[in-house]
Amino acid sequence: MKIGLLTDIHERVDALQIALQRFQQQQVDQVVVLGDLVATMDSIPETCRLLDEAGAIGVWGNHDFGLCQDRAAQISERHGTTAARVFGALKPRLVFANCHFSHVEPWLDPETLEGLWYYDGPPNEHGQFDRIFSAVPQRVMFAGHYHKWLIVRPDGIQSWNAREPIHLINGRYFVVVAALCEGHSAIFDTESSELIGFHDPVEY
Repeated sequence: MKIGLLTDIHERVDALQIALQRFQQQQVDQVVVLGDLVATMDSIPETCRLLDEAGAIGVWGNHDFGLCQDRAAQISERHGTTAARVFGALKPRLVFANCHFSHVEPWLDPETLEGLWYYDGPPNEHGQFDRIFSAVPQRVMFAGHYHKWLIVRPDGIQSWNAREPIHLINGRYFVVVAALCEGHSAIFDTESSELIGFHDPVEY
């Protein structure tokens, strides 16, 4: 199965259109969103329409949290029924195709603002790995939040610049996907364990 990975969209409709078109061309089976659809609230209807048409599933981020707490009526009135449906379907965490998906590191609680807004920097060469790999049992875990590419194994950080594919085999991995609002997206093939990162330049 091919999974298209998007995170930190922040209402960048232009970047979202490019990524979804690529996913379609690459015959992605499922689009998974790793949170933070929201930015200014100005482009929520179009952002949600594109995700809805793509059949995306996913989790909420720190910027989405307030819109995912039983506020369907208010969202529908302000942004439309599609937006209400998309936000209403987001989960705090998701286990799909034997992978774990969350906006933040898996040891944090995504059902609290404290967990979602926690920031002590990404895991680094000095450690902070045990709490990631002891939190959930899945072999491969994906997150967003940090707006950068990062691959962590239990024994340390694996060098990867997302310029060529990498195969996540022989062990466990925590993968941070870089932000779509900066032009990044990824495809993970669950059968081959191949991860491909993409970067499309975006204008600000």
